[in-house]
Formats: sequence, C-alpha cells, structure tokens
Amino acid sequence: MNRQKKTEILVHCAQIVAGLLIIIPFFNATSWTRFIALAGFLLVMYNLIWFVRNSEEILYEIFPTKHKREKNPSFKHKIWQHISVVLFMGGLFFLIFQMDNIENIIEEPKFWKSFALVGFVTGILSLFLIRLIRPSVFDESGRRYAIIFGFILGFMSISAASASYFNSKYATSNIVKSEFIVERKSFGGNRTTAYWIFIDIDNSTKRFELKKTCGIRYKRET
Repeated sequence: MNRQKKTEILVHCAQIVAGLLIIIPFFNATSWTRFIALAGFLLVMYNLIWFVRNSEEILYEIFPTKHKREKNPSFKHKIWQHISVVLFMGGLFFLIFQMDNIENIIEEPKFWKSFALVGFVTGILSLFLIRLIRPSVFDESGRRYAIIFGFILGFMSISAASASYFNSKYATSNIVKSEFIVERKSFGGNRTTAYWIFIDIDNSTKRFELKKTCGIRYKRET
C-alpha cells in the first residue's frame, strides 16, 4: 500500500475516533448540546460511508490480486459472481419479509448473534471451497470483492431469515404464560393491520406486533 493511501485511511480512522469522542460526553444531553452529539454522529457516518465506498480499493491495496479488472473474464469465473449477487439479493429480500417475525422473538439479540454467526461461518467455508476448486476466481479484484461480500452477507441473511421462517412455521404449540408490564402501545392508522405493544423484558423494552384480526381491541385514551 502506498504512503498516500495509508495516510488517507489513517485520517478517516482518526475522524471516526474524533466523532466518537464527541458523541460520548453529549450522548444523553437534552439541551442544545445534543446537537454537538449529532455533529459527532454525522462525522462518524461520513467516514464509515467513505470506507464502504472505498472498501474494494482498500482490500486491493492490502491484498492485491493478479488483475484489478479483467477485460474478457470467462464464464466459469463470471458464474460465481452471478451466484454471489443472487445469494445477496435473495437473502436480503427473504430477510425483509421475515423482519416482523424476528421482531416478535423475545430473545432477538441472541437470535441475531447466533444465526448471523452460522451464516458467517457458512459463507467463509463456501469461500474456502471455491478457493479449492476454482482458485483463479479470486484473481480479479472486483470479482473477488463481489464474491466475498455476496457469499458472507448472503448466507448471514439467509441463515437468519430461514431460522425465523421455520420458527414461525413449525414452532411447538406449547404455551407458556408469563406476566409482563406493557409500557405503552401504538394503534397505528386506520389502514394498518396491526397494533404494537411495548413490553419491559429483562430491563429492556421489546416491541411486539399484534394483528388486528386476532380480536384484540384497545380503547384509545383521552
């Protein structure tokens, strides 16, 4: 990696640290000083976006490939890139359609950690397998980037979405009754098909969705 690129990366890292240092002391501010925390947040987000936009180039600088761009890639190489796109987009859409079910899982953070890890490991193993059977796939920077992130993020999304689907579809019918305090509720609009209730569980507030078709009726407070 050349000196200019190293300096540029270090500058953006320093700006992220500076933004975090600005946010921390004003995180719970309620007066006009909360805008200082907002400025720090925007600074962090700007630099994170820079890293995302330049992630392929950074990866290439750290781990250079044989070609940065191939003029005439073969089909046996392009097919893996197409598969990675299908995995990523398919997993993303599947996950979007399962978000309501995931939000209704009581141990949602544990769910995300567990199945995201399963997907991450599956993606890594898949990449090693591709490396074994077709190592030349990773000889081009753009294709390598697409395959790595497509497989990892795709399998992470598919893993979480699949677990949510099977959990909602084939969960046991055993009912465990517990009492919780409903902190607040949301009626939504007349066109919405659900209510939302916010329940305090383990010192954190969880939102649950209740379909209006289930027969529950709430009286609006005046």
